Amino acid sequence: MRPSGVERHWLFGLLLVFFLSWAARSLFFPSLLHSDLPHPGVVASSVPELTVSTYRTFTSPSGLGPVLFPLFEKQCQCRVRVLSLDDGGAIVARLEMDRRRGKVSTQVVLGLDQYLWERAKPYLENEGEWVPQGYARIESGLKLAPGFLPYDYGVLSLIVDQKALEEKGLTIPRSLFDLLNVGWKRHLLLQDPRTSTPGLTFLLYTRAVLGESNQAYWKKLQPQWLTLAPSWGSSYNLFLKGEAPAVWSYLTSQAYHEAHGQGSRYRAALFQEGQPLQVEGAALVRGAFATEDQRKLAHSFLEFLVSPEIQKQIPHQTWMMPVLKGLELPADYLRLPKPSRMIWPERNPEFVRQHLETWRLGMAMERLDP
Repeated sequence: MRPSGVERHWLFGLLLVFFLSWAARSLFFPSLLHSDLPHPGVVASSVPELTVSTYRTFTSPSGLGPVLFPLFEKQCQCRVRVLSLDDGGAIVARLEMDRRRGKVSTQVVLGLDQYLWERAKPYLENEGEWVPQGYARIESGLKLAPGFLPYDYGVLSLIVDQKALEEKGLTIPRSLFDLLNVGWKRHLLLQDPRTSTPGLTFLLYTRAVLGESNQAYWKKLQPQWLTLAPSWGSSYNLFLKGEAPAVWSYLTSQAYHEAHGQGSRYRAALFQEGQPLQVEGAALVRGAFATEDQRKLAHSFLEFLVSPEIQKQIPHQTWMMPVLKGLELPADYLRLPKPSRMIWPERNPEFVRQHLETWRLGMAMERLDP
């Protein structure tokens, strides 16, 4: 239906009024037409603001974030703005994107492990001579480099379903080579090292233990896994559904199950070769601070992260190990088995890239490229 002549005149007048109003605002109030995003930490009110990027499970209802951020806001009388991304890889991708566009979107990154840290270093501050309060209490072996502040760490291990093992006539493996026994065919859940940090850690761990024979080991291991899952979460979900009796996970998964009344069924299986470590840390983003007050606020946040108040929350919030020496651990953590030795796999980015490519070609895994 087309408008009548009166309606057309009325519409023209209305449009004229809008145009004149817009022109007046353009002339006398140009700032109303353009609103650039503030530099991270700069807000219109007098309340200081800190922007933190982390991964989604950290900010989930059962994660450390809902405990950490409100407590820090209360202490500093500030506001914490959280950018919740899918995982650690997404945090690094965001830093890379910010560099390309020439505009930072965060001041602190939280949740980078040792491998992602190596990739992210060009975008992060090294902190110079600043030393966080309480830094001397952190386990020395976890201090990877200036600028990387460790706040938790994990010991990786195989987790087995003892009920399923008994049903299948299997015993708990005590060595990497036990996994090659014929009875373990299609009974392992591992993660793809190209898409999963625990999966990458397992690959580099076997390289650290076996050296040049690592590739031959993986060829023999290939028939043993049910799947190479894209993530730790997806593999663990399959494990809990009973798809396989063993999954590559964390030693503290045993404590989690014990805390939830399943400790007698799900247990950690440690290898005589030792266990690999994964450490998570936080860092400041280069070029993210317009004032020294903003930097001081970020420093306060890092110090709070490694304070006894927060470190005591780590075991039952992130289900990882706290980094402070001498901290009292929950009873279910004290009952965890002790590794024969700790192993730090190689984390040099070029070595990791080359080894991943060698592994991919040797395993003929092109069809599984994500």
